[in-house]
Amino acid sequence: MDEAFVAACKLPLVVLCAPAGFGKTTAALHGFQALKDDEPEARMAWLSLDPEDSDPFNFAAYFISAIAKQVRLSDQLCHSGVHDRNTQLKSLFGQLLFELDRIHQRLIVVLDDYHAIDSEEVHAAVAYLAKHLPPHVTLVLTTRSDPPASIMSLRLQGLVADMSADLLGFNVAEAQTFFQQVGAGFQLDEGDVKRLLEHVEGWAVGLQLIVLGLKSKPSYDELKARLEQKDLNAIDYFDSEVFDSLPEDVKRFMLSTSVVKRFNAEVAEALAEDVNVHEVLEYLQRQHLFIVQFNEPQQWFRYHHLLRDFLKHKLITQSGGDVRELHHKASQAFLKMGYIVGAVDHAIRSQDQKQITDILRTYGNDLNHKAHYDLVKRCLAELSDETISSDTQLTLVSCWVESIYGDPNRVDHILTMAEAHIENDNADSRQLRAEYQTVRSQAYFSMGDFVGAEQAAREALELFPDNNTRRQSPLLIYANVKFEQGELDRALSIYEESELLSRQEANHDAVLWSLNQQAQIWKQRCDFARSISLAKEVQEYAAQHNVNSGFNACFSLFNQAELALEAYHLREARLLINEVGLLCQNWDEFWSQHLFGWLLKMEMLKGKPTVARDLAAQHEGILARENVAEHLIPYSMEVQLLYWWQNEDIKKIETWLKATPPVDKFHSMRDYVILRAQIYGHIACGRYQEASMRLEQVYSPLREFEGRPYQLEFIRLGLLHVALLNLQNKESEAMTELMLLLPLIQQYSIVASILFLRQWVMPLFEKMDVDALPEDQARFVEQLLILYKQRNTSSRRGEEEVPDGLLALGISKKEWRVLQYIIDGKSNDDIAQTMFIAVSTVKTHINNLYKKLSVANRKEAIALGKELASANT
Repeated sequence: MDEAFVAACKLPLVVLCAPAGFGKTTAALHGFQALKDDEPEARMAWLSLDPEDSDPFNFAAYFISAIAKQVRLSDQLCHSGVHDRNTQLKSLFGQLLFELDRIHQRLIVVLDDYHAIDSEEVHAAVAYLAKHLPPHVTLVLTTRSDPPASIMSLRLQGLVADMSADLLGFNVAEAQTFFQQVGAGFQLDEGDVKRLLEHVEGWAVGLQLIVLGLKSKPSYDELKARLEQKDLNAIDYFDSEVFDSLPEDVKRFMLSTSVVKRFNAEVAEALAEDVNVHEVLEYLQRQHLFIVQFNEPQQWFRYHHLLRDFLKHKLITQSGGDVRELHHKASQAFLKMGYIVGAVDHAIRSQDQKQITDILRTYGNDLNHKAHYDLVKRCLAELSDETISSDTQLTLVSCWVESIYGDPNRVDHILTMAEAHIENDNADSRQLRAEYQTVRSQAYFSMGDFVGAEQAAREALELFPDNNTRRQSPLLIYANVKFEQGELDRALSIYEESELLSRQEANHDAVLWSLNQQAQIWKQRCDFARSISLAKEVQEYAAQHNVNSGFNACFSLFNQAELALEAYHLREARLLINEVGLLCQNWDEFWSQHLFGWLLKMEMLKGKPTVARDLAAQHEGILARENVAEHLIPYSMEVQLLYWWQNEDIKKIETWLKATPPVDKFHSMRDYVILRAQIYGHIACGRYQEASMRLEQVYSPLREFEGRPYQLEFIRLGLLHVALLNLQNKESEAMTELMLLLPLIQQYSIVASILFLRQWVMPLFEKMDVDALPEDQARFVEQLLILYKQRNTSSRRGEEEVPDGLLALGISKKEWRVLQYIIDGKSNDDIAQTMFIAVSTVKTHINNLYKKLSVANRKEAIALGKELASANT
């Protein structure tokens, strides 16, 4: 078995599948020890599963924690795994894969009793994980039934090693050896062994029962007679033939310790009083009484599942069903050892409200921080609202759980009751009221009641002393409210204040979120340099504090990529998009689909229809996803609708419009982006009046608003208005509108937003009287026309396109060929012969190149040409 396990671990997924009692757990434990003989540095992460672990959030929390005990995982991943209930399991596993790939330490991850899981989301995430595991990591499932098809489909890909009951079960030779070594000297002939194996079908537990029966029976003949009369029933057999013959202290020990899933000597001493625990443990191990020892420093044990079920049934029968005292003792023992989760679980089972409240008072915040929300809610369910509200700590623990992970509607009720207990009006009571108002604000925000959230946050800020860093919490909620309400200027100042306090509190996630939100606001103000600087600071801060910035890093990179695209810095944008791709390469497929959208934007700008068509096909599936990355989905909507519009894919547009509720309130950037996508759809379907009405609804108020915070959205909507007017054959009005926008377009170097609408906007630029424009605007229009003309001229088959950096300078395709030959070291005569043109024509091209490149000689042209050519995407 050891050799089979070691060989199986060469594949990503090992499945030990057999009924209860075949030794799956033992095979995994011993197999890992054999693996360590060959690979001493190997580590094993072990997670024993229960039905409640089917909840994806519980599964993620325990799974990440089990692995983090064996290998170093980032604080960000551990935080997301055990705190962020909104994180999708596959996304979390993607980040886990990324970090495991960087560890390079041999790791075996065992999910024991995987049959207890019945969640499709968990199954899908485990399949995804197994499929993408790095070669030094193996996932082992022990299960009583085959995992679902989502996991076992990996068999077809050769990724699964199966260890079934046939392999785990004993054969005749193994059974004979077993009886000789363990059966107190009983020598059985081959025929008897075969007959016994027929009864137990190679079942390891069945053989153990037989050994125990042999030890308690005067003769083997009597045992054989029993077996001939009836089939072997494990529980009945154990009860009548084994348990009754055990010493009284052993029976008392086993019954008492059956109330816990695991125990060590210290826990056993608390449960089985007046019993020599160490002697009993030695006896149980010596007699092979279905006890499994885990190789941990404190020597933890557990019973075989069948045996524990029998013992619990026996205990309840003998005690009349009241085992609360044992659970109370177990809770005290776990609490003394610092195992808070176990202590809470048994405190609940003991129905000891005092024990529950004492634990919550002391450890409630820690349990919340470690994502044991369901456990905390189970505790709170044992307490009345009056009990909770009469205690400050219980009130805060309860309300924070409900406001973020439970029912935020309950928070106001609990807080109102709690506030009635505040009698004094001093500094401490004001601090307490401030904490209550902070959590009330979060509850309102979670319910979408931004007015209530703002009011509660402001009241909390008035109650907190000015120098108290705890102000950071209500400030952040307040800033999020203002951001969602579209009051960007106010949100910015609050984010800045919250950021400073968050730095003092070393609340890294709050710092990174504040920086990203500030970058978004400055982008809308069209202060692109400041926006990029803040976005880069996200990565710098994370590196300085050794924080894995995760999603915050993605958001900052996307912000930079958007601005690089807008300025037509395509190489820089591509590098940023690639960086996001590396960061989330093993995350949920949503991220790869979203990246296809950004690449689609680039190809639409560059005018490569074939590549764009392939990317659009890979990207469009993202629109069918629900409840995923609400900050990013609108960007995917916009680029996909723009592509469908340009390619007149009316059927898909109509389907999307029917499934997407119209935006009627414009409070956030998300609202504006979705609105643009919907307007694209209406225009594509020829519903110009509907598109005009929707556009005017938001564009007119922005036009009249001085110092508009949504400057970038105003420009983009203005360009869309120009395109719509031109489509309606209102060229004069369109030109007037475009001339009003031109100063802003030139000032902020808006390029991509124009080229996305090139079919309907660029003809107006071609008709402009450039000579009548101010010099800076005229230069901008000329460069824009060059890009437009070059990108709308099809290349001949096999002909290399002009790099973007040279194209922006007006370099023609012939001039680009000449420059390539110059870089290659060819003389003017060589160039003329190769291109079949006169030497004088070559010189003319070279002179034009010098002017456009602003260089004085061949050497400078070569250097600059190489630099700009290398920037091609």
